[in-house]
Amino acid sequence: MKIYSLILSIIFLILLSACRTETKTNVPPEKYQLATPEEVGMITDSLKQIDQMVMDFVEAKKYPGAVTLIAKNGKIIYESEVGWSDSSKTEPYRKDHLFRMASMTKPIVSVAAMQLIENGKMTLDDPVGKFIPSFKKTEVLTSFNVADTTWTSVPTNNTPTVRQLLTQSAGVPYGFVNPPVNGAILAKHGIPDLSTHLPITIEETASKLGDLPLIHEPGAQWMYGLNTDVLGRVVEVASGQALDEYVQEHITTPLGIEKLSFYFNDSLTNDLSKIFIPDQNGTIRQAPMVMGKFYMANYPTQGAKTYLSGGSGMTGTARDYFLFCQALLNDGILGDTRILKSETAQAMHKDQIDTLSYPWGTARFGFGFDVAKNHPHRADGTYSWSGAFSTVFWIDPENELIVIQLRQVLQSAHNNDINSKLEEIVYSALQP
Repeated sequence: MKIYSLILSIIFLILLSACRTETKTNVPPEKYQLATPEEVGMITDSLKQIDQMVMDFVEAKKYPGAVTLIAKNGKIIYESEVGWSDSSKTEPYRKDHLFRMASMTKPIVSVAAMQLIENGKMTLDDPVGKFIPSFKKTEVLTSFNVADTTWTSVPTNNTPTVRQLLTQSAGVPYGFVNPPVNGAILAKHGIPDLSTHLPITIEETASKLGDLPLIHEPGAQWMYGLNTDVLGRVVEVASGQALDEYVQEHITTPLGIEKLSFYFNDSLTNDLSKIFIPDQNGTIRQAPMVMGKFYMANYPTQGAKTYLSGGSGMTGTARDYFLFCQALLNDGILGDTRILKSETAQAMHKDQIDTLSYPWGTARFGFGFDVAKNHPHRADGTYSWSGAFSTVFWIDPENELIVIQLRQVLQSAHNNDINSKLEEIVYSALQP
């Protein structure tokens, strides 16, 4: 009898252990894994220099501050909030502050396009005119009259392709790149460079852009422009969904991203970081609520919320953008969620512009990313982008490293300086 009871007890313990094991395996992994710098081969004391470095810029009145996130080997190892969101210095920066990502939207929309290519909804060499009728016949600018904003143009030899939109070589201009010409043409037709609070749509502006002259022959050169805004409209037509709905369904929600979107509820207005603008001396002041015809500071939570700018429209937190970056660093997968095939994710940060000249040093350009080559700090193959409000990120596959720093100064002249200092600190913190 005692033996029988002992056997029952052993069986019970085995079953209990099995149940505990099963329960453990069903627990979902933490969204954000944390580690100390030393656990992943970096030096805490070195990374702590970032706080003082940012504060030096704050005290020089060049930035209001910054939120910084660094991850290595899939784990967040450093986060800091330095400075204030407002000019009266009553609202310290928080990790959950919403930052206008501006052109850091481009990599996300580029991923959306690559997903549709993987799914057979379009190809890299599809003409843009297949999706936007006004691009079926395009012209290239030959002359412009500043006095009356008229121009002459001739038909292009070829029309732009999806590949050229992805590589910024389609010839669709930004106004700020050449304000007297590009800016005048776009403004005359009500086309903004950045996301806007006005009740217009990217369908309308993409159609107008097809009727306006390109700045160069498609594929003839690399020139920063509204190419990714046009690509966002291509994504809408190819997928049959609004751009924000597509991104949410196929990228952000699958990755567990909660606050990285085109627009937010009005109740989150107080979570928006304030925008600062530089004066002629390079020092900053808080921007007014309305900045010219197209721009309102609180456009992500107020206004029409209809303009889904694929090139500049998203707003979010550092932690949410980190999840997107980590999926790319993992070759398209995060946890059990795959958003791209490995080969597609890798192709996005390979040189895709062949012999075209790239204006920023020795770097090259992939599908939506700058790709480092002979960079003074970043390892070769590091891919990155930045935004007009002074946001920046980079992904370093060689060191399994992600760095994100979010600031909110429109077109700061000090971005290269602060980015370089951030790079120096980060790479000096790698243990030999």
